[in-house]
Amino acid sequence: MATLDELTLRRDRLLERLESLQRRVTHGDRTVEYDLTQARSVLDLLEREMARVDNRRIVRHLRVQSDKDL
Repeated sequence: MATLDELTLRRDRLLERLESLQRRVTHGDRTVEYDLTQARSVLDLLEREMARVDNRRIVRHLRVQSDKDL
């Protein structure tokens, strides 16, 4: 099992990579769009594991978006 310090180091490295990633890259007439949801889900998993190791409660936020007026 990883310690809290190791998990924090992994999270910091992942955050650095996420900050350097680009969602859309254009070269000439070609454009590629990357899906970053997998990296974000790994970050969420690391946060949950850190909370479990540290015996603290996870705070969850629910964000709702809609095109229609609610």
